[in-house]
Formats: sequence, C-alpha cells, structure tokens
Amino acid sequence: MKMKAKFRVDSHDTDLNGIASAGAIMRYMQETANLQHVRYGPTMEELRQAGKAFILSRVCLDIPGILYPQDVIEVTSWLCEAKGYGYTRNTVLTRGSETIASMHAFWGVMDIESRHPIRVEEIALGFDTENEALTVQAPMRFRLPKEMPLLDERFVVYTDCDENCHINNTRYPGIFCSALDDMRGRRVTGLSLNYMNEARLGKLFSITGQRDEDGAYLFRILLEDGRIGTEGRLLLAPIAAV
Repeated sequence: MKMKAKFRVDSHDTDLNGIASAGAIMRYMQETANLQHVRYGPTMEELRQAGKAFILSRVCLDIPGILYPQDVIEVTSWLCEAKGYGYTRNTVLTRGSETIASMHAFWGVMDIESRHPIRVEEIALGFDTENEALTVQAPMRFRLPKEMPLLDERFVVYTDCDENCHINNTRYPGIFCSALDDMRGRRVTGLSLNYMNEARLGKLFSITGQRDEDGAYLFRILLEDGRIGTEGRLLLAPIAAV
C-alpha cells in the first residue's frame, strides 16, 4: 500500500538561498511515512506506549530538483520490504510531473528499555508492503577515513531535538552543512546518512570531515564518550548550474 500526501512548501523551510533545504525535504518525505502510520497504525505513540520505537538506521537521498516557497508537492511513500529486524521504505517527492527527490531508508524497531532490536514479525502493521523498487544514486553504504580534521564542536541544544531528547534525524544535513565554510550559492543534491548512536540533549559532540577523491563531503559526529554518532556523505552543486 502506498501513502500519498500533498503539501505546500512552507517559506520557513527555505535556507539562505531561498530554496527548501535538504533537511526540510527529508521532513516532508518522512512526515508522509508517519501519516501512513497515523491512518493505518500502529502510530508512534501506540508503539511508545508498548515500550517500542522506530529507529532510522540508514538513509540515502537524491535531490535532482529544487523546491521554492509555495510550491505544491506530492509525496508518495511505501514499505517495500519487512523482514528480520528491519523495514525498507521508499519515498518519492514530485512537483507536477517532475521528480524532486527520491529516498531509500532502512528502519528498525527497538525495545526502549532494553535497547534491543525487535523482529518485524512482532509488529502488526495496518498496511501491506509493496514490491516496487526504487533506484537511488546516493549510496546506502559508504566508508569514511578513520581520522578526519576537526570542523566544529558544540552542544546538542533544544532546537536540534525531538521528543526523544536527541538530535532529530532530519537535522543532520543542516548540521553538516553548517560545518562548511559557506553554503551561499550551493545546495545538497545527494546525501547518505548512517545513524549509529544518539546525540542527546545537553551533550557535547564534535564534527570531523573532509572531501573525498570524488568531491563528496564526508562527515562524522563523535560523541563526548568517544563513540561515533552519525556519519554522512553529501554531494553539493552550484545552484545556478543545476
């Protein structure tokens, strides 16, 4: 079963270039997935009351198009696989006949108290999976050097967090872009994120990064206890050249 939702791009979701940021595009896409759970179940709150929570593990996202304030968009999202300890979800965002973004994501369900993963058979979904695959150019898996230069260091603050009191998964593209020198005249055209450990409210974290031989920007968040938080690979392009 596919879930479709229409949105009008909020002007407050645009960046300093006047276009929708990569994080905002992720939020429209993930909100559509959330709406499928709201309509057909189980909802995030129902899972939380049962001591369970969805956890995003990996995501890869292509953004060939640009969104502007007041653009009317449609987002289509579907689960294409559910087995073992994970769910694979595909999502496409369009404006008219133009594909603006395509996302492939891998989710799991965790027992909140024990922090252990839960097999998908233990979660009763209120909707069916689809067999339709989706091709995304951004890699789901990527490698980073063991050591990279320090780019930034700061604390997790209120504006980073969701109700789980850790950095919301859609905030990481903005956090990584903020670690670069200047985003004026540039935009994210592709990204891959690997979520490993939560960066929690009030905790210090550092960002290391560098460019690879293909021109992609590589990032790693290091938590204050030495663990890796989230790793990212971003492709940027000049806005005028797109």
